[in-house]
Amino acid sequence: MKAFHCNPSTSKVALQHFEKTSGYRLPQDYAEFLERANGGEGYLNPNQYAILWRVEDLARLNEAYLTRKYVPGLLFFGSNGGGEAFAFDQRSNSSPVVRVPFVGMDLGLAEVLAQSFTELIREALLDWPSGTGEGSPGLEVFEIQPIILGGSPTDASNKVALTRDKHIEAVRYWNKLIGDLHRR
Repeated sequence: MKAFHCNPSTSKVALQHFEKTSGYRLPQDYAEFLERANGGEGYLNPNQYAILWRVEDLARLNEAYLTRKYVPGLLFFGSNGGGEAFAFDQRSNSSPVVRVPFVGMDLGLAEVLAQSFTELIREALLDWPSGTGEGSPGLEVFEIQPIILGGSPTDASNKVALTRDKHIEAVRYWNKLIGDLHRR
């Protein structure tokens, strides 16, 4: 099996700084994970790829993806590397883990994956289904014509691997376009 590669741990001070400056709160089990492994990337099981962001990147990436605009109450903490973000739904005190598409980002599309970060990882290690990530380290697979606008989810010619900055740019472009179309 391909492995998940963990980043070195972070400190309680870094976690407290994130919460103080960002206005987000971290679920306890997720904060404990970050103290052991400050994010990472790779396969959680043979079918599920994950990119879990470092605490130092959480606020910047949530701001860059405009999560407070499109999905208020969600705190993105990573992705499947293939078009969907992992987030804590902080509209609930229990902060369940949800999956939401980057393009067409909408609270109505948030799908609950687990009731906690611990449950998410436990289920992934048991055999979490429906992985869509391509496993390109540091890259996000992106549909050139988004699925929500009729693009093919399976045609390889409709996919491109983007760096994080290019992915943010593409996500923002398509979400603005989709938002503009909904307002008409």
